[in-house]
Amino acid sequence: MQGLTVIILTLNEEEFIERCIRSVSWADEVLVLDSCSSDRTREIAASLGANVYEQKWLGWPGQRNKAVSLARNDWVFFVEADEIVTPELARHITKVMRGPMNERDGYSVDRRHDFYGVLFPNISSARNRRNFVRMYNRRYSKYDTTMKIHERILFPGKAIPLRGVLIHWRALTMHEMITRYNENATAEAEMLNERGNRATPLRVFLRPVMRFGWDYIIKGEARFGTRGFIHAMLQATGEYIRYAKLWEMQNTTRTPHPPAHVYQPALDYVSAASHQAEEEKPAQRLPER
Repeated sequence: MQGLTVIILTLNEEEFIERCIRSVSWADEVLVLDSCSSDRTREIAASLGANVYEQKWLGWPGQRNKAVSLARNDWVFFVEADEIVTPELARHITKVMRGPMNERDGYSVDRRHDFYGVLFPNISSARNRRNFVRMYNRRYSKYDTTMKIHERILFPGKAIPLRGVLIHWRALTMHEMITRYNENATAEAEMLNERGNRATPLRVFLRPVMRFGWDYIIKGEARFGTRGFIHAMLQATGEYIRYAKLWEMQNTTRTPHPPAHVYQPALDYVSAASHQAEEEKPAQRLPER
């Protein structure tokens, strides 16, 4: 059986880190690369037998590649601190590691999210699901450093799906979800801009509509009632914010003050007041001898 290092990136994850590490305790090595947490993340991880390192944030691809360089094994498997490896997924990984493996291949997982206490289906397209690789050999593959967000692994071989589910469960509030959509949209818009995508009015309108239809109808979120409707609307809102920010980047510059045709003061009150104060001052004279 080949050795496998499970890698977890952390920053103030004391609420979830124990749950995550226990779900991957079967691995040869659990490696935690922490970005200077101010809570007990590192202490908890070390108490559970993980090899803990600290590194100031290098960006998602940079931090991942740094963690890979610290691993004891060439085969690595990335898990986020708020994710859980199910027993079925763990069993299949163990089985795969015992058999013949092509070092150029990448192994993808079926990652599913929670939404207000319910585990939702994977809403990614078949192509994106197939290429959602989390396990690979570092000698032949690596994270794409050009991706600012939703980073992907570059691997020269085939994408092989692993059986079982990777659960992403964080129980975000509505405020936290909207904040995250907004923050992610900035990096996503920057990448779209760099690739030459244009934020046309039709695209700004249709992308959210298509996203809602994909999630709510095609991927079956309608069966979750109001919860499914709200989730699909959130996804559509995230799509809208992304393309609205892209339009902003491509068509506007920040204008802190109104232009002259919008507002032109008749009198500069500050200058006028200063001028009046100068006139009212008593004349200055040289001191008398």
